[in-house]
Amino acid sequence: MSTCSVSKGCFVFKPNSHKRKRSSAADYFSKGNNDLGNSELRLDTCLLLWKQIKSETEQLQEDLNKNLFDNLIKFLRQSHLDFKEKKAEWICRMKSNEIPTAAVVLGVNVTDHELTIKSLSEVLRDDVTPFVVSLKAKECPGIKQLLQKLIIQLMGCDVDVDSSEEEECPKNLPRRVRCSVASLTDWYKNVIKKTDTESPCKKRTFSSRHWEPPPVVIIFKDMESFTTKVLQDFIIMSSHCIREFPLVLIFGIATSPMVIHKLLPHSVSSLLCIELFQSLSSKEHLTKVIDKLLLTSQFPFKISEKVLQVLTNIFLYHDFSVHNFVKGFQ
Repeated sequence: MSTCSVSKGCFVFKPNSHKRKRSSAADYFSKGNNDLGNSELRLDTCLLLWKQIKSETEQLQEDLNKNLFDNLIKFLRQSHLDFKEKKAEWICRMKSNEIPTAAVVLGVNVTDHELTIKSLSEVLRDDVTPFVVSLKAKECPGIKQLLQKLIIQLMGCDVDVDSSEEEECPKNLPRRVRCSVASLTDWYKNVIKKTDTESPCKKRTFSSRHWEPPPVVIIFKDMESFTTKVLQDFIIMSSHCIREFPLVLIFGIATSPMVIHKLLPHSVSSLLCIELFQSLSSKEHLTKVIDKLLLTSQFPFKISEKVLQVLTNIFLYHDFSVHNFVKGFQ
């Protein structure tokens, strides 16, 4: 008796891996064109045109944010004057523990927030104070990490409170820094005192455009993402030192200013002197960009109706990001 069997097998043959050559912009212009000189001219023209478009877009961004930044600086100036004069009226004594806070509603286009906050920080460092700190929620899961970020950015010293080894710091800073608001207050007093005792020709800490004494501005980029405990503990601790430590908070808000009262109890929010600021909506911003880039004779480069429709749909139904719209346009 004989037995017959049939078996099936599946064998995979992996082809040799050949890395696909990435084509550059120069390859695109030279493809199918035997005249290399003409291709190089087209490439140079395209790069020059995009450079002009990018410059115009950045200038438009600055112009649109100018009104918002001017209002913020006006608010900071009034808060700074109240601190500097140290008025003794009863109303001022009632507000002596309140921290000036600017609630800036930036909109749901979170991708564009980073550029706006960066521009705001540069304006404040140039014209108001050298002490500007930007904080993200993912970098500050606890109050200890938040204070560490403050000390690192303000004092320029890397702090590790859990390590027994001394960190390398600049010569003018202590090697071990206690991670607390009191340490920041003492540091600020020493910086101001040192600057006041120096001769005018040796004052290099502050620019001539900076206010005296310069306030400390802390920007919470994504205020909604911070935990209630972190914000609550920091605000309570800072309110006790506000008379000696001119602190100003800026909350970057994507949704609604009501989120402040949802995150903070009344006993904590009452320690903040809040003023609301509204940035230009993303739709209005995109309208300005389209008018300046597409509906103008200044730039001869145009896109088809279908491409514009795709970019617009991504903007309206995905992220409301003007930055991503410009990248897609590129």
